[in-house]
Amino acid sequence: MSLSKFNSKKRSTFNAFTRSFENSKNSEQLQTLPKDSEIKVLITRPNHRLGNQLLITPLIQEVKKQFPNSTIHLVLNGTLSSILFSNYSYVDKVFNLPKKPFKNIFNYLKQSVALLFKTYDIAIAGCESSNSSKIYVKLSRARFKIYNSGTTQVNKPGHIAQYPLYNFKTFLNPSEDLSVYDYPKLSIKLSDKEIEQGHLILRKLFNNDKKTICIFTFATRAKCHSKTWWSEFYERLKTEFGDFNILEMLPVENVSQIDFKSTHFYSKDLREIASIIENSVVFIGADSGMMHLAASTNTTTLGLFNVTKSSIYGPYGGQNQSIDTNTAEIRDILKIVNAIVHQTAFINSSKIQTS
Repeated sequence: MSLSKFNSKKRSTFNAFTRSFENSKNSEQLQTLPKDSEIKVLITRPNHRLGNQLLITPLIQEVKKQFPNSTIHLVLNGTLSSILFSNYSYVDKVFNLPKKPFKNIFNYLKQSVALLFKTYDIAIAGCESSNSSKIYVKLSRARFKIYNSGTTQVNKPGHIAQYPLYNFKTFLNPSEDLSVYDYPKLSIKLSDKEIEQGHLILRKLFNNDKKTICIFTFATRAKCHSKTWWSEFYERLKTEFGDFNILEMLPVENVSQIDFKSTHFYSKDLREIASIIENSVVFIGADSGMMHLAASTNTTTLGLFNVTKSSIYGPYGGQNQSIDTNTAEIRDILKIVNAIVHQTAFINSSKIQTS
């Protein structure tokens, strides 16, 4: 049996197993908890990818908003958590499962067993379509377990980062109208010091006071746009935005779809990368972990989509937009960039005048 067929068979087996998991029935007991309760909450998302870990940050923020004195534990894969959640003071502990469990089975079992000795008030699946997320909720010693939205489907959002937050809020209050709810965006919570450091790096790279447009030309497999597409886009971007710096943020693979023609920056420090994006006026890149990292800053993010569903995985919040490059022309994208940079300039000018 091929690896792909094995994984497909494994996934269907686990789907059948986790489909029977149901949310706790006694939700009304949770609804009566005082808001200042010092509760412990477990959020499970056993995945090592940058984007998938950042996608649970809206849920983390909402839990803290609902219960300000809560402490939060996470179940994740890999070691990114110490970087991504370093400024989340209320994330008290992270169970970092090995990135490749079967090659590190003893560490995997050690972390899993340690989790079983913890007790929680609430356990929430960080992704309702993830079997591992739901299994760890099932295994946890939690009073209230939330796997999905239960029978509630009214005004359910379409974005993957909003699903678990919706499930949590409807569990707390099934009658709440979430049609106009302003879902929190992704956030890496950069400090002022980190943001200033990003500003200094840009000054060193360009030695001018121009605003910066940040591009990311890489993505995995079919999500990566061709060199031909990126070369044309870069040349037209450079021509139409001559008064702006253009910075290419390089991936960990250190490759470039425009052959390093633009000023570029390489780093393995994700918070440093985020701080530079924070100091840019717009970020443009395909569906990737780097796009989600950009969306976790306060800089407008344009996600270029040609394969995956932007309604599920796109950058949401603020002026962030998803662009379907199967139908949108380069000139259409440049019009959007133009509107963003000029609106940003107007907002900054207004701030100066009122300060």
